[in-house]
Amino acid sequence: MLPTITVRYVRYRVERIANADWFILRIRYVLHDRCGRRWVLMWSRERPDRLVACAPISHFAPFLPLPASLLGVAFAEDDEGNLVVAPHDA
Repeated sequence: MLPTITVRYVRYRVERIANADWFILRIRYVLHDRCGRRWVLMWSRERPDRLVACAPISHFAPFLPLPASLLGVAFAEDDEGNLVVAPHDA
């Protein structure tokens, strides 16, 4: 079972990508919502120590904007490598 994280009252399952540094886009995590949609977490350009949600992973569906629960939210990794929501003032 995948670990979960709650962001603005919405619970997401967190899938960690094993070899994240091998990919061109450096995808670190994938968030799964309860409807089956998946959102990619990538390193931010503005803050290299923060992860931001990017686009959904889809092969055939049209582009979907980020859900309101993920807009403006930055993520970080704690000392143990777990995904946490980053504080705004950090």
